[in-house]
Amino acid sequence: MTFMYQELVTLSLAKDPLHFTDNQCIWLLDHVGDPKSKIRDQLVYSLFARGFQTPGFRKDQRKLLADVATQRAQLFDGIDNPQSDKVFTRTFTALLGALFLDADAREPFLTTRQRNTWLNWAVNYLRLEQDWRGFIPEKGWAHAVAHGSDLVSAAIAHPKVTPAQIKQALAIIPNILSRQKTPFLDDEEERLATIIQTASRSSQVQLKQISSVLAETDQQRWADYDQNPSNLSAYYRLSAWKRILTSLYFIAPPLRPEVLPSIESYFRKMGYAE
Repeated sequence: MTFMYQELVTLSLAKDPLHFTDNQCIWLLDHVGDPKSKIRDQLVYSLFARGFQTPGFRKDQRKLLADVATQRAQLFDGIDNPQSDKVFTRTFTALLGALFLDADAREPFLTTRQRNTWLNWAVNYLRLEQDWRGFIPEKGWAHAVAHGSDLVSAAIAHPKVTPAQIKQALAIIPNILSRQKTPFLDDEEERLATIIQTASRSSQVQLKQISSVLAETDQQRWADYDQNPSNLSAYYRLSAWKRILTSLYFIAPPLRPEVLPSIESYFRKMGYAE
């Protein structure tokens, strides 16, 4: 391992708030998608999170990180070539983007152009991502759907998000479900549910907008399944939707009246309840 790696491991053992050098900041960016989970997940992302969630990175360092990360645009690096290690670069850049937007919402440091760029990236990334692997043996978490959902939720929660961007964000869930061919294995449904949960808390979103998305998606999933009940992909999509609804029931109590009828209908139609 390099001297810088050892230096950052030592820093990770210190108490918050941490203090970074500019060279350390750039090294972290250079290794945001490192194929080694020990570096990418346990060290780099952990330090990014601690640096942004506590007074770790100075404001000029936050600006440096945003300048370089935005210029590199690694959120879409290799997106047309799924099943490669580039997925780690994309999905951990998504988590970094969520940290940017969350920190900027609390204490602005992004330029207007950067803010708009990350908000737009947030609502477009999952629509383009094709590599949905969760945990990859010997390499660790890719988890694109989950990490992308975190980025979307951070965008929706940002005070500068537009109604049009929120509409795009809510359209991500039916888009994901329409492309699903195999079961989700790593709680992706719960993370997708947080997109709706976060939108329901926004002052820019009316309950009828959430209700409309829920009703339309429910109708789409049942029409898909009823057309061919023996189609496993259609069943997996419907089952995933049911898990999103049940997740919302527990994590977003104000939405219970909106989701409960669809949950009850699922169990009746599937023969689990009368």
